[in-house]
Amino acid sequence: MATWRQSGEDPRGTDELFRVALTELDLSDEELRSATAAVVALQSRPTREVLDRACELCRSADVDERRLGVAVLGELRDFADVASAGPAFVEESMQMLLALAATEPNTDVLVEVARAFGFRMDPRAVEPLLAWRGHVEPSMRLFVACSLRSCRTPDNEARVVDALIELTGDTDGEVRDFALFGLRELEVDSAQVREAMLLRVRDPDVSAAGEALVGLAMLGDERAIAPLIEYLEDPDPHGAIAYGLDAATALADPRLLPTLRALEQRLGDRSDLRQAILACTEGSWRAAG
Repeated sequence: MATWRQSGEDPRGTDELFRVALTELDLSDEELRSATAAVVALQSRPTREVLDRACELCRSADVDERRLGVAVLGELRDFADVASAGPAFVEESMQMLLALAATEPNTDVLVEVARAFGFRMDPRAVEPLLAWRGHVEPSMRLFVACSLRSCRTPDNEARVVDALIELTGDTDGEVRDFALFGLRELEVDSAQVREAMLLRVRDPDVSAAGEALVGLAMLGDERAIAPLIEYLEDPDPHGAIAYGLDAATALADPRLLPTLRALEQRLGDRSDLRQAILACTEGSWRAAG
């Protein structure tokens, strides 16, 4: 997989990159980050030329061209600080994205805008994102859940948290998953947040249930213990067992040790399981001391 830095060194000209990028719009994220992905190369080339071309595409009559323009604007990176590679041309890109949010008639383009807002990390995106949280398209609600946390400020935090709590009850499992992840990442501790997580600890979507368990565990809520034991005992965890082990490590509660030891017999040696057992063992020492 090409790094952002390597993509920024793509030898192709801007015209060619935009031409090829139009053919790559519907590739998966993994494919887009391949060594030949033109859209990633454009996002990694924070020049005025790329910015202007992307803005021009956002005004195109063609839906796919507008989608591409938004995709490029959303992830233009500034490599002045290679370690952070933060957003480039934030003001210019936000002006265009906010204009599209207010006027764009096509849902596919608006979904790209919702996704782009998360990469811009600008609090001005919160208003349109909140307006879309009840959108009929699950993909729109998904990117609302993904993007809101990145736009949080002290002034809008309460509204962002309330919206994410609302989305934890969405009909779509992936939306619930990312809403719970957003709440966990915000590290806001309130009775409302805890209750929202508690309601989802037995979610039929194993990733959403895992996020709820990790979130509760990080808040030190012992109500996570019983459902966590059930989660760890699931004979077919669909690869989501890592959530349970993260939750066990965060709780560090000795009551989890029998379940973890049984899991060790079933799964064999793995580093995250060893870490969870150690954390819970140390928890028993603290309880005894």
